[in-house]
Amino acid sequence: MKELPYRKHIVALDQSVLIISDMHAPYSHPDWFPFLKAIKDNYKPDLVVNVGDECDKHAESFHDSESCLSNSDEELDDAILEMQRLHSLFPKMYLAESNHGSMTYRKLKSQGVSIRNLKPLHELYETPLWQWHHEIMLETHQGKVIVVHGKSGAYNKLASEFGCSAVQGHFHAKFEITWHQSAHSTRFNMIVGCLVDPDSMAFAYGKNFPKKPILGVGWINELGEPALIRMMLDKNGRWNGKL
Repeated sequence: MKELPYRKHIVALDQSVLIISDMHAPYSHPDWFPFLKAIKDNYKPDLVVNVGDECDKHAESFHDSESCLSNSDEELDDAILEMQRLHSLFPKMYLAESNHGSMTYRKLKSQGVSIRNLKPLHELYETPLWQWHHEIMLETHQGKVIVVHGKSGAYNKLASEFGCSAVQGHFHAKFEITWHQSAHSTRFNMIVGCLVDPDSMAFAYGKNFPKKPILGVGWINELGEPALIRMMLDKNGRWNGKL
């Protein structure tokens, strides 16, 4: 396995972009597949970008793991099945490097083991047209948009630091678009929530947090305008089937 290419530049003029949030497979929300399929069928995105944490890798974490959950081999088998389901929807996808997505890579580096021992993720998941990058830069009619996994949850900070509009995930309880207007430019900062199963023991660490995960994805239309698409849940925590 080689080091990831740092930044991918994509010309997205006149193209719609679906931005998938943290799935943390195999601990994703049970309705993530029909939700994303409905978005694909109704919105018909031209490009698909994933902000990362596509897999959780809980058993490999640097933190204590929940003993009731699967071991590393079992979790990987289940995660690959979920990635194959996602691949059936979106055979081509750009993904941002992320803390959970690169867990195995980080574990090896922490032990001084060469990353050449690793199989590239697109081979592991059998998703030949998926590409991982540290950063993804979209060129839209509203200017440049940087997509990363997660660098800052502070109000509009990421867009301010990059000097252009920004999209990120990582912060499960944030689902928002904020704007900055100057004399010379308009830019937005979008945080796209997640697609996790909040009841999974993989997220037991957050049971006492006042803020809870918000499920949904991001969207940028052909004109470069951003929007959020929330997965609306019923009283039992299941998707209500509406977009």
